[in-house]
Amino acid sequence: MPRALLFLLLVCPIGSWAAEQTAPDKTAEEVRNEFTTQRAIVTGLVEGITEYLPVSSTGHMIISDAVMGVEKSSTLVEASVVDRKGRRLSLEKIADDYIVIIQLGAILAVLFIFYQRMSSVIVGIFKGHRSSIFLALAILIAFLPAAILGFIIKDYIPFNVTIVALALIIGGFVIFLAENKLPKIPSDNTGELNITPKQALWIGLCQCVALIPGTSRSLATILGGRWAGLSSAVATEFSFLVGFVILSAASVYKMYSLGPALFKVYPIGNASLGLLVAAVAAFISVKWMIGFIMRRGLKPFAWYRIIAGLLLLGAKCLGYF
Repeated sequence: MPRALLFLLLVCPIGSWAAEQTAPDKTAEEVRNEFTTQRAIVTGLVEGITEYLPVSSTGHMIISDAVMGVEKSSTLVEASVVDRKGRRLSLEKIADDYIVIIQLGAILAVLFIFYQRMSSVIVGIFKGHRSSIFLALAILIAFLPAAILGFIIKDYIPFNVTIVALALIIGGFVIFLAENKLPKIPSDNTGELNITPKQALWIGLCQCVALIPGTSRSLATILGGRWAGLSSAVATEFSFLVGFVILSAASVYKMYSLGPALFKVYPIGNASLGLLVAAVAAFISVKWMIGFIMRRGLKPFAWYRIIAGLLLLGAKCLGYF
């Protein structure tokens, strides 16, 4: 372990033990007013750029929220604002839920880029094409482990800068290990995604690790595919397809669970602007990422993760977060 990382781990507090002062409830109007246009644009850009890169979009949005000073306290919104189960909402939940909901923007980008692939799979299923059915089954198998585990532990997933920093650093070293140890499997140039149920299950299990903020779902999927014997090209495209299903399910579930409170705490205009910005940024990011990984591999992202993680831990020690 690098000396700098060891030093930071020894001197930085891993959690915050300061008691939070009791604050009066906020009105829904006050919460909406704090959701500014600047916040929507920044969050959309961060989500779109990082969602499909192996650097963790959730981790980066937690950081951007911290930099912008987005309030994430246990302060409750007025009693008339409750979710579908009748529970009152805290400012922390409102902020963290939007981090999931805004993923719909990145989903639209993938839908546009891979529309032909997705439509051919759907048509192929109805026509009984074996390859389409097997690919759809592989996506479902890869989707289920993280979806089930995420549903069980959704209320216990920690969203804080320290965990993001540590996950970024550890993920960087995992990339180096994978790039040096895993065999380089050439693409078959057929354009087909031939993935066995066993390979799909392994990818799905790897994705469970990505429930930790800062890990990166796309990184877990790509490396899981590489470990399962897929080429970088196939693993990367499969990551996009599985991500489309997972992110769609997570975002729709969050919106559904908020129920009528959804439109009370998020301003429609700025929230929609964030989704649009995320969609455009994700489209550009995905187009760039495919060619970059084919040329350079994942090592540049490893360096980025380690440096970013160390800087975050340093900033945490100095009291910036």
